[in-house]
Amino acid sequence: MLILIISTLFLGSIGIIYLLVIWKGWTLEGWLSKFRRQRCLCALSKQKQRQILERDTKNAQGTQEMLLLEILQKLVDTERGKEYHFNEIKDVSSFKSVHPLTRYHHYKDYIDRMLQGEDNILLPSEPFTFVATAGTSGSCTVVPAKTSIINENFLQGTMVCLEVIQNIFPGALENVARFHFPANQNKFETLKNFSTWSYASSSLFLKDMCCTPTPLPSMTHHEVMYTQILFALKDPCVTVLEANFSWILREVFSFMESNWETMVTDIQRGYLNTDLKIPQEIRRHLEACLIQDSNRAADLKTQFENGFCGLAKRIWPKLQVVMAVGSGSSELDTQILKNTVCQGIPFYSPTYCSAEGLIGVNLWPENAASRYVLCPRSAFFEFIPLGICKAEQPDTVCLQDVQVGEAYELVMTNRAGLCRYRLGDVVRVADFHNQSPILEFLYRRSQTLSVRGECISEDEFYKTLLYTVKLWPGATLLNYCCLESGILGPFSGGSDMHYEVFVALKGVRDLSEEQRYKLDQALQDHFPIYKSFRFKGSIGPVRVHLVSYQSFFKLLVLAASLSGAPLDHIQPPRTLKYKNLAESMQKQVLS
Repeated sequence: MLILIISTLFLGSIGIIYLLVIWKGWTLEGWLSKFRRQRCLCALSKQKQRQILERDTKNAQGTQEMLLLEILQKLVDTERGKEYHFNEIKDVSSFKSVHPLTRYHHYKDYIDRMLQGEDNILLPSEPFTFVATAGTSGSCTVVPAKTSIINENFLQGTMVCLEVIQNIFPGALENVARFHFPANQNKFETLKNFSTWSYASSSLFLKDMCCTPTPLPSMTHHEVMYTQILFALKDPCVTVLEANFSWILREVFSFMESNWETMVTDIQRGYLNTDLKIPQEIRRHLEACLIQDSNRAADLKTQFENGFCGLAKRIWPKLQVVMAVGSGSSELDTQILKNTVCQGIPFYSPTYCSAEGLIGVNLWPENAASRYVLCPRSAFFEFIPLGICKAEQPDTVCLQDVQVGEAYELVMTNRAGLCRYRLGDVVRVADFHNQSPILEFLYRRSQTLSVRGECISEDEFYKTLLYTVKLWPGATLLNYCCLESGILGPFSGGSDMHYEVFVALKGVRDLSEEQRYKLDQALQDHFPIYKSFRFKGSIGPVRVHLVSYQSFFKLLVLAASLSGAPLDHIQPPRTLKYKNLAESMQKQVLS
């Protein structure tokens, strides 16, 4: 440790690099060679992938038609390919006429057989894996994925976004503070070829640029948060904050607010808090990189004592951008961060993707609203006009026929055997980039409230709730979720079907019955169909419950545990559809 301190004083960052090189058993020449090679390959790959995207979007229809035939040709000898006569399909029209629109339940038996080791079911006998979806059904839901396509789509999406970031925020990728959680492998011990990789994160590449340590499965959530935040805090030169979703960054700053004094002490002394029950080998590794820095500790203490509003830019003066998915159910988290700790810092959601594959990339990080150009080479896409998406087999249109300003449900045919698969995502076409549509994510159809067919979408309910909160003097919305009372059965506390809403508020301790009823009034004012059902008495009044802010993190942990998806791949569930999640929130009601 003394040698490391002396090296820091006399040699600066070069001395640190030299000692770390020795510590890891590298030669300095070898390390520099590896560093230059990675940067060179990165630059070349970014340029190539952007050129490919531009070429594809200039002939989006042709790229899509060629891709579909290529997909079907490779699946022609699979069980499903034979069942639907893929060898006879010659164009998009014949594909639509032969193969119906599908949902997950159409593939469940096939996937179960693949998990048992059967070959040539949805995919040919070649290397493939399984990826967990971010569902919250209480069961392990996985979809197949070809390893080669994962790598290809990763390059296509991530490398383009890295080039965009580098162009708009030069030098931003030099020092990334990444916050994430380890996957719970125990859930998948019996699954063949299971992978926890997700399109949601670009960090398979960014890990070499990160100043935060990679968490291990043996570490608790508290230990993961503590060590990652500690190493981010000790580095004043952080240029990017990155997480899969905005809720993770909210948890980071909430944790920081509760534990900053202890972490500042660790930075001042140069070793980890002894209360952390981290295995000694991991502790030694982390403490070897934790350099005693009393000046940094003093500066942090001053900034924390000055409050958390605008804190991020004060403790990291070189911070240029926050990378996280911030639309859909993450919109509230993003807005709160922008209004408080991350004031004045741009937010960038790099890619639009799912377990089933890459959908689009965001070429406009300077825009407040996240918009994604559809990647024509990642999968074959169809669009169901929103007005007819309730039908089981509605007509679809292809990307060249969508209309700007209209909303659609997305349908995907990917190279992993999912054909005409209804993703459940509702998007709006904002514009076109060359011939490819630019999409804005709106909501998932599974997050719609409907006890009598009134169909209030997630984003519509959220806007109505925000309107109502303004009618509660002194109240600020911190978090929320809702559900249809039928999920709770006889424990819902009302004879008529109704909505149950759980809110965490700042500025008020309780709400009167009159104040709570204002949400029901707002729903009636904004949704005539809901109002008619309320007038008839077939829908009961909304019941509003106050819960703590911490209740929602517990909900996320439970959702990840039940679904099998890694915690940092879970979007905040706004409309609870499963009894175990609903009961979890009901048990945490304060008033």
